[in-house]
Amino acid sequence: MRAAGLALTVAWSVACTGTPPPPAPPATGSASPIAGPSTSPRPIGKGRPEMRSVTSAVLRRTLPYFVYLPGGYDDSAAARYPVTYLLHGGGGSNREWIDSGVIDTADRLMGSGTIPPFIIVLPQGDQEYWVDHVVDRATGANGEKWGTYTAREVVPEIDRRFRTVAKPQGRAIGGLSMGGHGAMQLSINFPGTWSAVGAHGPALRPLGDAPTYLGTTALSFAERDPLQLIRTHPDVARTLTYWIDSPQLDPWIVEATALHEQLLADGIAHEWTSDPGGHDAQYWGAHMEAYLRFYAGALCRDRASCPTAP
Repeated sequence: MRAAGLALTVAWSVACTGTPPPPAPPATGSASPIAGPSTSPRPIGKGRPEMRSVTSAVLRRTLPYFVYLPGGYDDSAAARYPVTYLLHGGGGSNREWIDSGVIDTADRLMGSGTIPPFIIVLPQGDQEYWVDHVVDRATGANGEKWGTYTAREVVPEIDRRFRTVAKPQGRAIGGLSMGGHGAMQLSINFPGTWSAVGAHGPALRPLGDAPTYLGTTALSFAERDPLQLIRTHPDVARTLTYWIDSPQLDPWIVEATALHEQLLADGIAHEWTSDPGGHDAQYWGAHMEAYLRFYAGALCRDRASCPTAP
């Protein structure tokens, strides 16, 4: 079920070692093949997580973020790294991905040379859906710009502080639950920021069930709803590499399936999986390796978007 996502890392591994691993099972969606770099993988050891903060002008507050610097980051002042931004869900904080095993899995896969190294950023989004809110006096929605904060403040903060591949091909964004909705929405509403998107059990609440700051009219809601954004902006969607997965017991599996079907209808390559499990940390933790393999392969298309040698 995860063939296309695994194939991204397989391509990197084969290019490096010349020894193909066993074939993966058939995929349920489609994805464009991604060639990896020709440099040989090497063990780099464990990475280093750090807690930092960013002062947001649009939100008028300071918010924390975690950054994971892969092993070897300090070895060369010339090396630059692609970045994956991972967004938490509505019931969690920027520790949610850590609690689901992202640091341990990154240490294992990057540290052993199984996947190419990249920086991981875990920003704080509270329960605000990573979106620019509508203004609606009747419901109290006050127009807070959580989307602008993420795309226009967090991303420049990371490019300024760390040695990143500072272009769309060097950035991916993904999320769990509310964060999956956010990753899909942000990648369309802020085109040219990221090149790969992962939505893992996205919380795709329909109009009427969604928080009112996502829109109280059909028009305002459509400007923030991932499905309708893809329908309205297929040209932007075609510039992105997608992974979407929804556990079989997920309350929003119908909506996630509709996303998959819309991408198919538009001829947009993507990976789609629906495995046993629920909308919970156990499911996401069990899939963490597949997620990081996807992001590594999507970011490391060629030498230009992979870590550079000194």
